[in-house]
Amino acid sequence: MNLSPIISSFEETHWKDFPGAPEVKYFDVEGSITAPGPFIARVKLPAGLAAAPHSHRAPFAERNTVISGTLHVGVGETFDRARCVALKPGGVVVFPPGLSHFTWNEDETVVQVHGEGPWISAD
Repeated sequence: MNLSPIISSFEETHWKDFPGAPEVKYFDVEGSITAPGPFIARVKLPAGLAAAPHSHRAPFAERNTVISGTLHVGVGETFDRARCVALKPGGVVVFPPGLSHFTWNEDETVVQVHGEGPWISAD
């Protein structure tokens, strides 16, 4: 067991390309989004990004906290901006496993994601 604390300032972050979406950047705070086990990651979404309806595998929920910008979130199989809720910094959304959801943002937005990996394939 690693008994060292994780201490990192946001300014010191070394962003990596998100697997399959190089315009999206991320870094693993703890664990890894591509490996089994719990993780915490920061994800930077470029301005104007829209994520089509999708869901994540059971049995793991996706937990998001908006760090900066505004994340618009909606639920359902059809992308519909009018059905979204705007989450500003400090806003939280938890998507249960298997729930179809979609997001979009106008400005660059950073979200902290907590989950159980692998959340996404490294390919």
